[in-house]
Amino acid sequence: MDILALFLIAAAGMMQGTFVVPLKATTKWEYENTWLLFCFIGFVALPLLLVGYTIPHFSQVLLTSPLKDVVLAALFGVAWGCGAVLFGLGAEKLGVGLGLSIISGLSSTLGSLIPWAIAGPQPLSYSLLLWVGVVVMLAGVVVCARAGMLREQKNKFKTQEETRGRQFAKGLLICIGSGVLVSCLNLGFISGARVTVRAETLGATHANAPNMLWAIIMGAGFLPNALYCGWLLIRKRTWQKFVSRESVSYLGWTFVMGILWTGSLIVYGSGVNKIGALGPSLGWPILSSVNIVTSNLWGVITGEWRGAGREAARIMMIGILILVLAIVIFGWASAKT
Repeated sequence: MDILALFLIAAAGMMQGTFVVPLKATTKWEYENTWLLFCFIGFVALPLLLVGYTIPHFSQVLLTSPLKDVVLAALFGVAWGCGAVLFGLGAEKLGVGLGLSIISGLSSTLGSLIPWAIAGPQPLSYSLLLWVGVVVMLAGVVVCARAGMLREQKNKFKTQEETRGRQFAKGLLICIGSGVLVSCLNLGFISGARVTVRAETLGATHANAPNMLWAIIMGAGFLPNALYCGWLLIRKRTWQKFVSRESVSYLGWTFVMGILWTGSLIVYGSGVNKIGALGPSLGWPILSSVNIVTSNLWGVITGEWRGAGREAARIMMIGILILVLAIVIFGWASAKT
């Protein structure tokens, strides 16, 4: 694998592992306030600005691309958007580190195996290593989930809140559902590949061409997020919080979230394009693994594991090390292609 490609994908993973951290700063807003603005900035505004700046004749690209590719990319975008709704809820219930570990681990498994399955015959050594990497990654997710359960048990004992166990179980189910749906982001990138090719044909550079496809996927993904957050804003009357004194600074935090998210897609798209046909299959698990490690480091820094006890922290560290091992295995597999 091109070393620069690996570096770009890892950098994208670090950005994705960081983008949700500003949620902790918008404490006087509800989830729906922050999430709706972030989604508009990160899924609509910035991708459209990027397309306008980097894709020549972008309207012609959209109109002349194969309709099937555009529709499939949009449909996978809607499915991914539903996963993003669950992602925000899951991270809120389980914490940034644990929530992202479960979601990214599951999405990376599906997001890497499906492209492998449809790519045609591959070297046996590559296929075996890919499956070993997937198994190792899933083991890491299980270990991280176990650490989270121990953390919740410790907190339950300290606070005597009988509902914490049920809340953890609910959050775990939400994260599992999110992990399955979030993998559709990678599938959208694969199914809309000819949109990227069309953008290059009409003058976009190889590095910038994926921006057109991301705009389609992100725009479609915004719809379920906007509907859900809009419903919450009306039902709970939390739309009034947009005119609070903190709104200006909170808007800045949502803009940071959008920059990190959109930037991660640009960097990831550039990285997988350097690998070739198997880029999504190899790049997705590496992206997710670095995402998991980064988010857990932020979880420690922001105090999510404070008071969890040594055993929970030790098991979480083992889980992170297993996920790092998965990254190494995927890198090894790439050398066999």
